[in-house]
Amino acid sequence: MPQVDRSIVDPLIAITVAVGGYLIGSVSFARLVGRRTAPEDEFGIERLEWRDGVGFTVENVSATSVETRSGERYGCLTALLDIAKAFVPTLALRLAYPDAAYDIVCAAAVTVGHVYPVFYRFKGGRGTSTILGGLLALAPLSIPVTIVVGYLLGLFIFKDVLLAHHAGWLVLLPIWFALFGQWDLVLYAIVVNVIRWSASIPELRAYWKYRQAGEFQTREFHDAIEQTHIGYIHRYLRRRGWIHHSYMDE
Repeated sequence: MPQVDRSIVDPLIAITVAVGGYLIGSVSFARLVGRRTAPEDEFGIERLEWRDGVGFTVENVSATSVETRSGERYGCLTALLDIAKAFVPTLALRLAYPDAAYDIVCAAAVTVGHVYPVFYRFKGGRGTSTILGGLLALAPLSIPVTIVVGYLLGLFIFKDVLLAHHAGWLVLLPIWFALFGQWDLVLYAIVVNVIRWSASIPELRAYWKYRQAGEFQTREFHDAIEQTHIGYIHRYLRRRGWIHHSYMDE
């Protein structure tokens, strides 16, 4: 996979693409779908508790928020719309300007808008769907590779279901592109990671506190996390005996 020189040649076009991508990303399909399907619910607050007062409370307006309140059908619809709002303009720019990196600028800008939407006081999602949409246009093979390797490392090496869910994005995505000398995509991966995790600082602090306290090695935690989309793969593997935790036998 040779590296191609795709240096941006027109700063004005790059700025226009960045602004346009940001505004597209700021359109919150989670709010649009969620307010139609569950207008009476408290929207944008997600909670995961495995004991009284122990758990995560996340301000996150996303497809997961819609799924929690309105079911998988509307959650999947929201995710597809968020993926499309990154995929369509990124692919269009990739086809229109194959020798310039406007597509990468657009993909990153859409994620910035999704996480920090100007239309909603800069409170959005975490960017998973828009990162997927951007990668579908930029480098689709990176998606299964980083997700599978991330889960293998997280579940079988570090034995941490939360780390498994996020490891591909956090570490492996930049490494994957660096292995092939795709430095423009390395930069993209770093930018979207910074954006994604800058919005997740409270959850990261809570994660580290609970990890240090051993909360993630309890039956209560795994029972709770396996009821969410984060724990589906863990539950599947555990029930088939591929993963075993002694505390789950208690």
